[in-house]
Amino acid sequence: MKIKGAKRVSSKPVVAEYLSERNKNELSGGFNYYETGIKKLASFKAAKDRAKKISMIAEGIELAEQKKDFYSIYK
Repeated sequence: MKIKGAKRVSSKPVVAEYLSERNKNELSGGFNYYETGIKKLASFKAAKDRAKKISMIAEGIELAEQKKDFYSIYK
């Protein structure tokens, strides 16, 4: 009897299969398994700061456009 949706058992050893899957994920997602906790925290903080600066710039541009539109109504 065949079970639908069941995965075929790999002929590779478990460790080799794990390493090959891990390498695929590293290549596709840019994820580094060997990064330490402090380094991860620092990179998250830097990404958060970059996102905050970008959102502030976008907000400033939006406010400038609203101000321009507001003054163009009353000219």
